[in-house]
Amino acid sequence: MSGQGVCTLYKWPECWGLPSLSPACIQAEAYLRLSGANFTVEVCSTSSSSPTGQLPALEREAYISPAESDEFASAASVIAYAKKHVRDLDSHLSLGQRADLLAFTTLVESRLNVATTLTTWCEARGFAEIKKAAYGGKLPFPLSQLIPWSKQREVRKRLEQHADMEQVYSAAVEVLDALSDRLRSCSSTFFFGEQPTSLDALLAGHLLYYRSSPAVAPVLQEKVQSQPALCDYLDRLTGRYFAMPAVPRAALDGGAGAPSWSDAAKGQKKPSTPKVEPSPAELQFRRHSTYWLVGAGAAVLSYLLMSGRYIQFATIMERAGEDDDGDDEDDEDDEGDDE
Repeated sequence: MSGQGVCTLYKWPECWGLPSLSPACIQAEAYLRLSGANFTVEVCSTSSSSPTGQLPALEREAYISPAESDEFASAASVIAYAKKHVRDLDSHLSLGQRADLLAFTTLVESRLNVATTLTTWCEARGFAEIKKAAYGGKLPFPLSQLIPWSKQREVRKRLEQHADMEQVYSAAVEVLDALSDRLRSCSSTFFFGEQPTSLDALLAGHLLYYRSSPAVAPVLQEKVQSQPALCDYLDRLTGRYFAMPAVPRAALDGGAGAPSWSDAAKGQKKPSTPKVEPSPAELQFRRHSTYWLVGAGAAVLSYLLMSGRYIQFATIMERAGEDDDGDDEDDEDDEGDDE
């Protein structure tokens, strides 16, 4: 696989039999898979491992998806880029289908996004499960406690207007019922027929998460598991597009760039280099070089001798020695006077 033009998706690791422990990361990966994008994945143990500090994130050559306020907004940015630069899954829809697409997408983003976030971060049981899956054993103490607590506090502050959890879950259940009714009535492989759309990617994130994650409120999980239309829909989608694991980024160039053993460690000996006799021209060049060096050294020595600099230097050194002897004698005379 060539690295040119390949997308790299940064995501939370797989968990609970899901492509990722994050429904937003599942959404981003689902769109790349449904669109047939040439991509690899970089599994991150913390969101700080991403180039944006948020997961999911997408990198393609010089492009990096922008940092957003939350994971679902990050997934939306990834999907928007893939829709424009890889493949638009919605291009085949009619005007009426586009209107339905907009309506259902709005329901998913306004209701399911909120319900998923609340059950994961604001429910004591959901928070304990996501904390154990995302951060347990991956960070040293006290970071393993501080970072998820900080994330939970941030989410709660952002969702203060959705404090009535019963109302949030009831609204999400209504959306799940509407989705189930639509799938049961159309009897198609995907939501709008036999070709996937961006809505299928969004639904994959929430529905797979609701069906399998222990961090999901029972009212949501039981609703999905009790609807054959939703379960069959998920089985068709995952069986066709998630059967093969995503290619890790480390395998992008077939492992190129990884450290390798030396020839000595492999037990391989370097072939001996045959001795090459110098040519007549090379021998003549060496002789001329030697003659030049000898001549240059003789010229420098002759200059020193004829200019008197060497003699002056020697005379100075001799006088310095005589001065030292005279000083010693003066010191002796001074000692005698003192006596």
